[in-house]
Amino acid sequence: MEARGFDTGRGGRFLIWAAFCLAFSCAAEAARAEPAPGEAAPIYDPGTVSVIDIGLSPEAIDELEEDPDEYVKGTFTLTFTDGTPGSEEGTIELANDIGVRLKGGTGSFRPLTEKAAFKLKFNEYAKQRVLGLKKMTLNNMVQDPSKLHETLAYTAFRAAGVPASRTGYADVRVNGEDFGLYLNVETLDDVGLERWFGEFDDPQHLYEGEYATDVTPGGASAFSVDEGDEDVRTDLEALIAAVAGGGSAFSERVDGLMDLDEMTRMWAVEKYIGHWDGYAGAGPSLLPGNELPNNFYLFSNAAGRFQMLPWGTDQTWSKHLDFGAEAGLLFDECLAEPACRDLHRESLALVGSEIDALDLDSLAEATAVLLEPWEELGGAREEHSPREIGLGVADARAFIAERPAELEDWLDSEPTSTPSPRPAPAASAADSLPQSPRALRVGRAVVVGGVLVTRLSLPAAGTLGKRVTIRTRTGSLAACKTRVRSEGAGPAVIRCKLSADARKRIAARWLRLRVELEFAADAGSRESRVFDVLAPRASD
Repeated sequence: MEARGFDTGRGGRFLIWAAFCLAFSCAAEAARAEPAPGEAAPIYDPGTVSVIDIGLSPEAIDELEEDPDEYVKGTFTLTFTDGTPGSEEGTIELANDIGVRLKGGTGSFRPLTEKAAFKLKFNEYAKQRVLGLKKMTLNNMVQDPSKLHETLAYTAFRAAGVPASRTGYADVRVNGEDFGLYLNVETLDDVGLERWFGEFDDPQHLYEGEYATDVTPGGASAFSVDEGDEDVRTDLEALIAAVAGGGSAFSERVDGLMDLDEMTRMWAVEKYIGHWDGYAGAGPSLLPGNELPNNFYLFSNAAGRFQMLPWGTDQTWSKHLDFGAEAGLLFDECLAEPACRDLHRESLALVGSEIDALDLDSLAEATAVLLEPWEELGGAREEHSPREIGLGVADARAFIAERPAELEDWLDSEPTSTPSPRPAPAASAADSLPQSPRALRVGRAVVVGGVLVTRLSLPAAGTLGKRVTIRTRTGSLAACKTRVRSEGAGPAVIRCKLSADARKRIAARWLRLRVELEFAADAGSRESRVFDVLAPRASD
């Protein structure tokens, strides 16, 4: 690794840092102490923008097109700036290749021909690090016109004492072409975990929960193991067994297995910032079809005691969630116990006070000003117009202004009743969706053997139509179409065989499918859902 002319304390960057301290860092000092920032601190400074150059060979580009989840060889250069385009305050250039792959979920994945998001692994092909880091996560922010949501969200989590990633901004270039502005999110790997918790080693784990994964009986295998022994999950199985057990209060069953104080603060922040796509996000009445847990980590220490960490916060600061609406199983069980429900209320009051002390509106305003000249560099890859970006910033700032009064009103109101504990599902139903009479709910959707399989929960008797298309340069092509009859509310699995053309395309490369659902209830009501499914190459 070669470093040239880097000095974190020079020039205009100090003035920018000072402004951000007034808006954010100094207020955060009053909250629970964060660990030492380490040598990577300069790239997680929201008051500046780094420039990242990635080099990919034609062969590597072809490999990413065929399998975007696999690392390919690339080159890496990092340039520090004073926060303005064209400035340079030193560079880091790696002499050896790094690993480069694409990332993103249903709504955020983009191919290299668009504004792709990236995972970088510096030690994939050689023993090397960048500023002590093994990995780098570069989010494309295509679902966040404001470009502020994640920075504001993770700032709020950390202020509330919840271990959470730091963020910085980067202008990303691939083979010299500017891809635009990205968010550099601190990766929660063993390096990031050791910064928060100290040495990471067996039997500790970092489990990733996504797409309806929860601590249900038989559900341990549904979690991805990001760190730790993938074949030994006794810590998670012990937590699942305790949650499912009866005969005592929820907080007593999980005592010693989960840090309830930390988790209630985590859930309180999710509710406050409107993280509907997280663990304690929306209740069914607020965002039908998206109530199932997503975007969270479970971290266990050496004693098997869990904390919950946030992820995927790009769609926050927009949905005004009910602070007590049902969500993941742990959250619902907590609210069903009076003592734990009181702890949730106390955590909300604490979180509201901590976030208010941050003056996030000033941070949002300063960040928007900083980013404006950089947002013009992405060209056609930037999916949001200046007007859309401006409206996104205004919406986020309006949410920040309105939320304290909404929380105060909720805390002043007495709950009409204490909900009953939600019965734990049987192991054989671990992958099924919970029944709900309120709305059409969409769960997992995967392509298996040329068939698109979608798990749903239907609200009533009626007819469900499913139409799947492929977007091409010349328009949309039909991939499959089906219609099924439901005799009542409850879980359902809908299968739709893809066309020969769609199966041929999947055999050659990963393929994005657009799914349109329409449910017509016998009672006369109608609901629709539209979402994308990324189908892996058939040979993978």
